[in-house]
Amino acid sequence: MRILALYVAREFLKLFAFLVVGFVAIFSLFDFIEKVDNFMEAGVPGSAMLSYFLLQVPEVTALMIPMAILMASILSLGLMAKKNEIVAVKSSGISIFRLSMPIVLLSLVLALGVALINEVVLPITKSRTNFIWNVRVEKQPGKLYQKERFWYKGQNSIYQVGFYQPDSQSLAEVTCYRFGPQFTMNERIDAKRARYLGGKWMFFDGLYQRRLPGGGYSAQIFDQLEVALPEKPADFSRLNKPSEEMSLGELAHYVAKQERLGFDPLRQRVDMQAKLSFPFVCLIMALIGIPLAMFKEKGRFLPAAVLIGLGVALFYWVGFSYTKSIFGYTGVLPPVIAAWLPNLFFGLVGVFMFTHVRQ
Repeated sequence: MRILALYVAREFLKLFAFLVVGFVAIFSLFDFIEKVDNFMEAGVPGSAMLSYFLLQVPEVTALMIPMAILMASILSLGLMAKKNEIVAVKSSGISIFRLSMPIVLLSLVLALGVALINEVVLPITKSRTNFIWNVRVEKQPGKLYQKERFWYKGQNSIYQVGFYQPDSQSLAEVTCYRFGPQFTMNERIDAKRARYLGGKWMFFDGLYQRRLPGGGYSAQIFDQLEVALPEKPADFSRLNKPSEEMSLGELAHYVAKQERLGFDPLRQRVDMQAKLSFPFVCLIMALIGIPLAMFKEKGRFLPAAVLIGLGVALFYWVGFSYTKSIFGYTGVLPPVIAAWLPNLFFGLVGVFMFTHVRQ
C-alpha cells in the first residue's frame, strides 16, 4: 500500500507542478499583453516593469494552486483509470478512498502553502506592485502607511490622527493645529472623533482652543463642533493601508483597534475572514476532482471531467468574489458567512460527490 500511495502522490505532484507553472505562465502572458502599453505610455523603465510582473508571481501562484489541484486530481486518477490501473487496484481489495488519500493529504499541505504565501509573501510583494502600478504607471500620489498614529500636513494645518476609517469618512483620536501667516497657531482642536458630513467636518467630544487678538487663547469644551476645513476625506485615504498589503495578524490588530474606537470596520472584517477561508478551497477542489475522475470506468469520462472541472473552478472564483463584495462589503451578510459561504456550498458538494464514489 505504501508503494501505491507513493506512486499516486508522484503522479499527482508531477501533473500539479506542470499545471501550476502553465497556469501562472498563461496568466502572466495575458496580463503582460494587457498592461504593457500602460507601462510604455507612462515611460516606466524595463527593470521596473520586469519587477512588477515577477513580484506578481506569488499572488498568481496562490490563486492558481486550487485550480491546479482540481485538474491534477482529475488527470492523475483519470489517466490511471484509462490504463486500467484503477481496475487492478480495486481487484486487489483497495478502495478508492484509500487510493485517493495521498491526494487529499497533499491538498491539505498545499492549502498550508497557500496560507503561508498569503500571510508572509503577499503583504510584501503586493505593496511593491501596488506602488509600481499606482504611482509609476497611473501617476497617483504615493501612499504613506503607518500602523498606528500618523501625522498629515494639510493647507496651513497639521493633523495628528489615531485612525482613519474610510467607509464612514471618520477620524479618531484627532488633533488639528491651524496656523496663520507667520506660522502662529491660531486654532487647536482636540477630539475623540471627527466625521465628514455635508461638506464639513464635525468634531465630537473635545476641546477647542482659539488665539485671541490680544494674545493668549480661549478654551471651549464641546460635545459637537462643526468646522469648515479645506482637507477632504480623500486626503486622508492616502494614509489607509489596504487589506491586501496586511498580514492576517496586522489585519486582526487593525480591526480590533477600530472596534475599540467605536468604528465598524466591515470591509476589513470581511477581508480577514476571506484570508482565513480561501486556503481551504485546496481541499475542496481535491474532493470534487477525485469523484469527477472516477465517474466512469476506464477514464471514458475524462474529457468531460476536465471541462466540468474548469467550469467548477470558474464558478467558485466568481462566487467567492461576488459573495464577498456584494453581500459582505455591503453588510447584507455577516462577514463570516459572506467569506465562508462559497466554501460551505462547494465543500458540501465535494463531500457528497466524494462519499458517493463507486468503491
